[in-house]
Amino acid sequence: MTSNNSYEYIDRESIGESLLCKLCSNPFINPVVTQCDYTYCGACIEPKIRSGSNCPSRSCNQLLTTAHLKSNTSMSLTISILDNLKGSCPERRIDCARKDVGCSWSGPRNTYDEHMNTCLFEKLRPMIDILYKVIENQSFHIEELQKQKTQLEQQNAQVEQQKTQLE
Repeated sequence: MTSNNSYEYIDRESIGESLLCKLCSNPFINPVVTQCDYTYCGACIEPKIRSGSNCPSRSCNQLLTTAHLKSNTSMSLTISILDNLKGSCPERRIDCARKDVGCSWSGPRNTYDEHMNTCLFEKLRPMIDILYKVIENQSFHIEELQKQKTQLEQQNAQVEQQKTQLE
């Protein structure tokens, strides 16, 4: 399982060392284990393998090959659990659902309901939806009128042409 790596760290120092890649210092993405049982992000260790480097671990220093890498399924499971918790963390910052119509509020998820009770854009939403429909209808009518104008101009040109032929 792959992490989407879009964590918002409330307290970066509280992240356990066992969840961080020694090469990039971020939580693991596609964690793989080397022959000496060290875990790295797949994307971090692959360039070292391609360049023929030795294991970055100071205690190992063995030549790296893809044949020796294996997926760290227990770490992948831990990352998957963390990714799923991300959506339920009450301190996670989120945007107002009415951001699309101008609300600039952003705050902890646990204060979202309180914000929505006072959000002016939430209260204006029904009127905004009606106005969007009116604008959409007017745009459609403008297009229709432009088509009619083009047709009338073509008909007028044909009548003028017939008029000059008759004279």
